[in-house]
Amino acid sequence: MFKSLFVSLAMAVAVLFSTAYADDAPVKLGVVNVALLLEQAPQAGVATDKLKQEFAKEQSELKDLATKLDGEQKNYEKNKSVMSNTQRATKERELTMMTREIQRRRNDVQELINLRRNEELAKIQTLVNEAIQTIGEKQGFDLIMYEGIAYTNNRIDVTKDVLDYLKSESQKKRSDFNK
Repeated sequence: MFKSLFVSLAMAVAVLFSTAYADDAPVKLGVVNVALLLEQAPQAGVATDKLKQEFAKEQSELKDLATKLDGEQKNYEKNKSVMSNTQRATKERELTMMTREIQRRRNDVQELINLRRNEELAKIQTLVNEAIQTIGEKQGFDLIMYEGIAYTNNRIDVTKDVLDYLKSESQKKRSDFNK
């Protein structure tokens, strides 16, 4: 429903632009595939690597705890036939507590990762919007749309231009960083 409403609104804006500029030069329209930009922009790869590094210690600790739990469970299965009922109950409680602790820590880490991912995504979305605006101004577009597009002709798709701009900005940052 919202997509069709947005497409209708975008088409109405395009008609308004075309009638408003009817006496002047033709209206120059463009579209971008933001999902593709967020996937392929070098800044997205940098953000992903940054998040992996940031949470590598927690992921490693979780893996170690899971390995320890697995070893404890195998040891219990191997030895439970020679344990007393009290020993078995105590060990089962211990294994249950370890499982719960690992799950709780896993959930906490995942929540932190999601928060940080959203922060990084917001930064990248800001960069993408700035890049779209820059390309729009440089190439003389009157309107660039990026949401709710069901079809577009490649002639008006400026996604590649925006992606190239993001790549050049990423290269500039790297060269500035290495100086």
